[in-house]
Amino acid sequence: MVNREMIATPTEAPIVARLRTCFLGGAVGDALGAAVEFMRRSEILATFGPDGIRDMAPCYGKVGGITDDTQMALFTAEGLIRARVRAANRGISHPPSVISYAYQRWLYTQDATHPLQKSALDGWLIEQSALFSRRAPGNTCLSALRAMQRSGQAADNNSKGCGGVMRVAPVGMFFAARDAADLGEPNEASIAECIALGSEVARLTHGHPSGYLSAGAFSVLIYLLLANRSLNEACDAMLDVLEQQPSHEETSRMLRDARRLARECPDDPEC
Repeated sequence: MVNREMIATPTEAPIVARLRTCFLGGAVGDALGAAVEFMRRSEILATFGPDGIRDMAPCYGKVGGITDDTQMALFTAEGLIRARVRAANRGISHPPSVISYAYQRWLYTQDATHPLQKSALDGWLIEQSALFSRRAPGNTCLSALRAMQRSGQAADNNSKGCGGVMRVAPVGMFFAARDAADLGEPNEASIAECIALGSEVARLTHGHPSGYLSAGAFSVLIYLLLANRSLNEACDAMLDVLEQQPSHEETSRMLRDARRLARECPDDPEC
């Protein structure tokens, strides 16, 4: 159960509560959808009624179990933190490379070994036994991480599945926290950095532009929403920067269509 104390304490900066809420919201939504992840819509309606799933249902032998999505989001966050620390301590850091080592740690929790893990199996997160639970990770993530020959290497595939976008919310959270710490407002430079890093992180496993640009766009949305922008403002800014990226056309079209449908028929699941 999520209670008020888990979200904020009286002495915390507002951004800290927002970051925690973002993580918890993602994990709760992930756990809610876990029970129906591999079901067709007709099966969901037959099982849970005309409104679909509305409460937690048993999955993975428990109620409220997360999937690989939340696991990988946590390792993304760990990689971002370690990249920031490395930059502060050594004056140089390449976040996608540091995050790729974090993903190798996640791969290890899924009972898969890799030569890059020899120097990567350290840190607090990998000591959490609950994260060794096997869920149903996507084949693209598994195969790309197994095929990775060096840290930070972009995937050599043409995948545009959801395995990139589902794990990059911490990228947007990172930029929101950074700007809040610097007492700055969202700006074009940070937005450009955010979409670039979100895309690079997803490109570690997903090589099609629609597989990694969608992740960059989502990172920007998270960043701007955490910075108190409205959803419409965040969508406008996200689409503006997305359309400056090479090979954006499919992703931009799909996002514009999704936004239009949300406006035209928000309560119609058949729309």
